[in-house]
Amino acid sequence: MQKSKTATIIFIVLIVAYMFLRELILVNMGEIYTYVINPLFWIIFAFMLYRLLDKNYENKKLGREIIEYTLIACLVYIIVYMISGLFVTFGNNPYSRTLKGILTNLWIMGSVIVAKEYIRYRLINNVYNKDKKQIAIIITIIFSLVEFEAIKRFGNKALSTYFIFAQIFQYLVPILAKNTLYSYLSLNNNYTSAIAYELITNLYLWISPILPNAPWIMYSFIDTAIPLILFMYVKYTKNKLDKFKSRERILNSDPRRFVPLVVIIILVMWFALGIFPIKPVSIASKSMQKELYVGDVVLIKKCNANDVNVGDIIEYQMEDYTIVHRIVEKYKSKGSFYFRTKGDSNAQPDTRIVTEEQLIGKVIYKIRYIGYPAVWLNKFRQYQALEVET
Repeated sequence: MQKSKTATIIFIVLIVAYMFLRELILVNMGEIYTYVINPLFWIIFAFMLYRLLDKNYENKKLGREIIEYTLIACLVYIIVYMISGLFVTFGNNPYSRTLKGILTNLWIMGSVIVAKEYIRYRLINNVYNKDKKQIAIIITIIFSLVEFEAIKRFGNKALSTYFIFAQIFQYLVPILAKNTLYSYLSLNNNYTSAIAYELITNLYLWISPILPNAPWIMYSFIDTAIPLILFMYVKYTKNKLDKFKSRERILNSDPRRFVPLVVIIILVMWFALGIFPIKPVSIASKSMQKELYVGDVVLIKKCNANDVNVGDIIEYQMEDYTIVHRIVEKYKSKGSFYFRTKGDSNAQPDTRIVTEEQLIGKVIYKIRYIGYPAVWLNKFRQYQALEVET
């Protein structure tokens, strides 16, 4: 079959039809869909394209450099994830790490990864050069929606603005970042790097005995930033090999300029999430006025019971929130320390005694007013949660 935009669009329509059929009917078939229908659909579809569409050849000179960058990106991905775990906590891997479990994951997910990237590559390159970018954008959007599984995430659920916001930034944005990278690779006649990146990063998640219990915002940033940096390296490599590109344009596309910024953002995020021994906390109540006001940010130094005394302002854990109050009494009973606390503007001490297990740290510095965005976001989230409950 010759290059044909019409043929490509027909195949895209088939994928869209499968997506809707899957969301509405097939997912209700449970294990049959997961273990049989879904892998076979993508494998058969890839085989159809192999037999029906014109063959394309990878750019081997560009491909060698891209695969090197891809392997480096995979290594960075794994290292950043593991470092995150060192600063927070590790949890058990939910995937089965037996030989049977690994082979099962390779079948139900690995086969789909290989088939999808081959399909992407064949569809994008089955049209003339002037149409490739348009098809690549369409494929990126469709494959992202297929992976996002909107009906599964939003169907039969009470939706709040915060829930939608979290779903978009936790899942959809990283998915779009990866699919943008993979479509760009296919646009440049290279799909093996996309398969390598997706398989290696997933294999790490499948076989690692432990995984970090980091907040979703950190995972989302890592899963978005690394594919985008790899995308910039691929573009930079392509520009270097293009004889018609000016030196200035090549230098302007050098992604090494952005790497320090990404590192800084990761460090700031780790700091904000409390991974380091010192973390920021926004003050959301008036209980500590006139020492601390709503919107202030305090720096909390993590410590134990021996490091705090009467007069110190501490942060301690309650059931599902934390409190920043001043110690007005400290005593020891049966080998453990206990604290009575009080908000400076409250008339009476707090009714509940704080144990040393609840102690998080003590305030070492305060910054006026810069915590208002965090306070407003928290109130917005609470309002949305209350809205859903009612």
